Amino acid sequence: MRTADRVFGVLVLLALGSSAVLIALLAVLLPRGFAFATGGAADPASVVAVLVLILATVGVSLGLTSLFRQLLATLSLIRTLLGRRVTVSRRVGTIAAALGLAGRIDVVRDLRPFSFCYWFRSPRICLSTGLIKRLNDEELRAVLLHERYHLRQRDPLRLVVARYFAAGLYVVPVVEELVEYYTVQKEVAADQAAVRAMGGVRELASALFKALPDADDVDLGLLVPVGSLSVTEARIEQLVDGRSTPLALSRASVVLSGGALAAAAILAFTDGLHPAPFSVPALVGPASLLLAAAASGAAHQLRLVVLRPAR
Repeated sequence: MRTADRVFGVLVLLALGSSAVLIALLAVLLPRGFAFATGGAADPASVVAVLVLILATVGVSLGLTSLFRQLLATLSLIRTLLGRRVTVSRRVGTIAAALGLAGRIDVVRDLRPFSFCYWFRSPRICLSTGLIKRLNDEELRAVLLHERYHLRQRDPLRLVVARYFAAGLYVVPVVEELVEYYTVQKEVAADQAAVRAMGGVRELASALFKALPDADDVDLGLLVPVGSLSVTEARIEQLVDGRSTPLALSRASVVLSGGALAAAAILAFTDGLHPAPFSVPALVGPASLLLAAAASGAAHQLRLVVLRPAR
């Protein structure tokens, strides 16, 4: 199984397991939060319940707001680009047909060199006239092989699902890091598919080198970079040197994620929110971990909304 597929599998399992724990905790918190809001006793457990519910609401709302703003911006961009669609040339059509991509290519008039795979149910490939003019036939074939991998894997849909997990599970920051790593690995897997089909790296690396001078001008603002022909020096080095990028999770995200899930499990499944008077201090540890993770996640989501406005 390829690295990208393994990472996606881990991501889905972690998301499902985390969701089960957090939903169980929510079922415990809601009655206490409601009782507190309607004039119930202000005991430590109720205060914790209200604080966690507030942070959860804020964090999830910010995360989904950021996700949907990016999605709307992406859809708007695609509509704008397709408004500049031109007839597929015989050259592009011939190469596409040989790769089984006939009728799946859109060529748009744009001086910037780019390509990407888009749509969910029936993915398509978008090429700019600027990219087509720069590449010879073999380089263009390598690019289309790269995008064909994304198309066949339905990567636009997979990446939206992954981003949804990251937005909803903001108290488990390791999910966000797994999504970022998965995004990179999908590009690597698409490169490898193209290299295998071409029998070497020369054509794809050459296409990337030709697009590299305009790399800073090709940030289209897409929801996910996967499916786009990103032109980074690191990717070219990986093609040339064959060096793989290891998964490196930050210690802080691992600690916060593990602490948040452990705390949520303790509070949800061990009667942690109903301590006897002499054991109230036992609430402090799990609650502190959960609140720290929730606060950190909410702050991250706020930065996404404030610092990355929809384009």
